[in-house]
Amino acid sequence: MQITTYPLSTGDAARITEILEKVRGAADTGQVLMNLVQDQSSTPVTATAPFRAGELTGDWIAAPNTGVDGVILYLHGRRFQFNEPVTVLADKLSAATGWPVLMPRYRLAPTHPYPAALEDTLAAYKALLQQGFPATRIVLVGHSAGATLTLQALLRLRAGDEPLPAAAVAVSPITDFTLDTADTTNTGGDIVTDKELRQARDAFLGTADPTEVSPLNGIRPGLPPLMMACGTAERLRDDTVRFAERAAAAGNEVNLELYEDMPHGFAVLDTDATSLLLNSIGAFTTEHLAGRTAGEALAPVKIQRVGWAGYVITSERGTRVLVDPYLGGSEGIHAGLPHSPFRPVDLADVDVVVVTHAGFDHRGQALEIVDAGHALLVCGTALLGPARSMGIPIERIATTVSGVQVRHRDVTLRSLPARHQSDMTANGQFTADQPQSFLLTTEHGARVFCGGDTSLSHDLRTWGTLYQPDTAVLGVGGLWIGAARVVELPPSDAAIAARWLGVTTVIPVHHTPGDAIPAQLAANLTADPITVVPLEFGQSWTDGEPRRGNKMIAQ
Repeated sequence: MQITTYPLSTGDAARITEILEKVRGAADTGQVLMNLVQDQSSTPVTATAPFRAGELTGDWIAAPNTGVDGVILYLHGRRFQFNEPVTVLADKLSAATGWPVLMPRYRLAPTHPYPAALEDTLAAYKALLQQGFPATRIVLVGHSAGATLTLQALLRLRAGDEPLPAAAVAVSPITDFTLDTADTTNTGGDIVTDKELRQARDAFLGTADPTEVSPLNGIRPGLPPLMMACGTAERLRDDTVRFAERAAAAGNEVNLELYEDMPHGFAVLDTDATSLLLNSIGAFTTEHLAGRTAGEALAPVKIQRVGWAGYVITSERGTRVLVDPYLGGSEGIHAGLPHSPFRPVDLADVDVVVVTHAGFDHRGQALEIVDAGHALLVCGTALLGPARSMGIPIERIATTVSGVQVRHRDVTLRSLPARHQSDMTANGQFTADQPQSFLLTTEHGARVFCGGDTSLSHDLRTWGTLYQPDTAVLGVGGLWIGAARVVELPPSDAAIAARWLGVTTVIPVHHTPGDAIPAQLAANLTADPITVVPLEFGQSWTDGEPRRGNKMIAQ
């Protein structure tokens, strides 16, 4: 178990003293806390939309530029008995994590005692699964009462061998409803009184047995990675600590964060500790929604050329993306292309296979490689029928057109229109689709423009302005057909493309290894801070290697 303790800042010491003076003697400290929250000015810009699943309602909350393939399921606090405005914490969670937040309006005690709120929590989770979210793209986050529901939901799912979320965050939960571990002598350091704590417990439980319902008594191995946090001044501090210790002892991955002298409810206040907590939740959720394993080492992005137009991009976390894997063979005019030393079996362990267009010199052995391994196929619609005919399952095929975005582990592929053609004949049937370029981005910020075959157009300037790639793999050159050489993107045009894209590195492909094309491209970029990296088949370039101005780098 990893334990992190955050010391009390000078600013927070004064702020908490002020807050405690306001809540002392108040009939309803929870309402005083809500009033303090509404007076805060640090509300991020978000938008909301309604959510409904059967009788269950709720809100979607999204900050600008949030991801589209993951979600935070947030269970709000307020003692199991009151609803919570989205501006209390849900909006801040979306801004901090970079994901949309679903906040269900679970049924409230005492009108609806246990297990009503838990059933609604599970209903919201299963509604996300029914919408198509894989469990591994969902993170549960709960605060106070919602943190208790988060832990109860995890244990219920685990007991039923149901799909578990990618991770979970529990901030200041009740884990022992007997309250044997609650610090009832702490009369000055916490916002919640002992009377209020017991009232919330009794309202939630109704006639349920406190021992049976307590999350502390249901811990088992096989839970998803868990982040737990609380203030050291909370009456419920030991509830958090004991659950974390027992969960870790059962073999689960647990991060415990303690915030010195912070009271219950600090997560919704405007304090330095709150900012630290939100940053931690953001880092934790991003880590697990990206599929990162604990202690995973990061490496620079690497690009290896494997064929005529083909190359493998390896992300910082080791995700391998194979683009345009023509390795050999012939179809029509492509009879004279150089063959790769790689065989399909040599590349069957890649994670993603991308085909920019259906031409044989780009699609090549893509279907064989996908069929032989576990890779996700990202392609236009022309390859869908042949892929299904080979028996590749539909869940491993992502058909794309311009504007579509596909994410796999820590890599996102955004389809962009290319100026070319894309067609093929399979089983005697002619099919065509849209040629594509792709912008590959990684969780750690690498941005690679995968050009495929495209002609020069102002689209490239647009992609440079919008997406700011740092590396481009461009199809520069072509092949001889009789006495004529057919060149897809001449070196002079490729130089303009590189400038418009704004990249610092260009890797030319779509040319015979050892020919003059890379030198011609570099000559056209002598006045630009752009490095040209020519690669033979099997050679690699690693991002971050020493650059030599605008000269070519021999590998």
